[in-house]
Amino acid sequence: MEYIIEPEVSGQLGNKTVIDSTIHPPKVSLLHFVFYGWLGDDIIECFPVFLITQHLKTTLNMTTFSGFEIKDCTIDVSEEFRLLQPKTDLPSFFWLDIVGSAHDDFKIVDNRLQLSSRAFEILKRLNLNNAIIKEIL
Repeated sequence: MEYIIEPEVSGQLGNKTVIDSTIHPPKVSLLHFVFYGWLGDDIIECFPVFLITQHLKTTLNMTTFSGFEIKDCTIDVSEEFRLLQPKTDLPSFFWLDIVGSAHDDFKIVDNRLQLSSRAFEILKRLNLNNAIIKEIL
């Protein structure tokens, strides 16, 4: 059994992002992300990338899951974020670069994040309150 996770969208790619949009899905080589809001989930997305909190990074680094690389990225907050969530302190975020294929724990299928059941068992213990989760038989 596997799971599709459609995380919260909390912002957009920033102007320092390096992206090749001549291919589909676009390939990001340098990520700059700008937050417009954040509801607290440990994983968020902005097509075609996923970001994770330090908490999820630490958790994933203690596993043997396959199909991803954790990379640094540049994070900024918008003026809108500062106005609407002035008391929200963002944790550190990292780029979860999905590189998996058919037999990996993390992979992209139809432009959506797909997880193995063993990966989902770990992630569901974290904050995914705003993600849409679908079970695949």
